[in-house]
Parts: sequence; C-alpha cells; structure tokens
Amino acid sequence: MSLLLNGVAAGAAAIACSAGLAAATTTPATAITTDGTFHLGVDIQPGTYTTTTAGTVCAWARLSGNAQGTATLQAGGAINGTTTVTIAPTDYAFVTTGCGTWNLTTTVSGGSSLFPSGTFGSS
Repeated sequence: MSLLLNGVAAGAAAIACSAGLAAATTTPATAITTDGTFHLGVDIQPGTYTTTTAGTVCAWARLSGNAQGTATLQAGGAINGTTTVTIAPTDYAFVTTGCGTWNLTTTVSGGSSLFPSGTFGSS
C-alpha cells in the first residue's frame, strides 16, 4: 500500500512494515538521525521535532497503533526542505525517510500509546 502525501507517493505503510522495530535504547532519543520507524517511549520521546537538513523529498508519518503492530495513519507530509512536526504522546510510531536529522525542540508530557495504562490479561 502506498501513501500519497501532498501529491507525492511516500510509501509510509511500506516503510513502516519493512523497517521493523529499531533497537531500543535505555532512554528514548531526542534526535532521529536515520530513516526508519521509531516507536514512542522506546526509540524516541514525544514532542516537537524540526529537521536540520532534508533530502530531495522529506516524507514523514505519525502512526497510532498498538503493541500487536496494527497501525493507523494520524498525520503525514512530504515536503522539499526543512519541516517541523509535533509527535504526540499518544502516537505509536513515527516514520521518516529523506528528512535528514530531526532534533527535539519542545518536549510534550504524557505517556506512550505503546503500553497504554489499564489492566490487561488473557482469557
């Protein structure tokens, strides 16, 4: 499945499926330095990120979802040049390609939707 953002085929769904889960860090990062899929609370912190440089086309997507891997597009874009995106604490993952480095400029408080609050069990 391809995603069309501002008239540009971003393929975010394919990127999200093929990139897999990036290696978890002890503390979620405040910068995104490579293309890929980054999970909130595991790989990155929620907040407002700005690109420092961008390739020919910078494509990004914010995804909601769950730990079972089901994801839904919340917002996305494709632009030539730098851009700013606020990744919500309730987002599941952030997908980026061709955007260069994203730096956290403003933090947003709240928990990650990767492990939402509540009681869980199996029957």
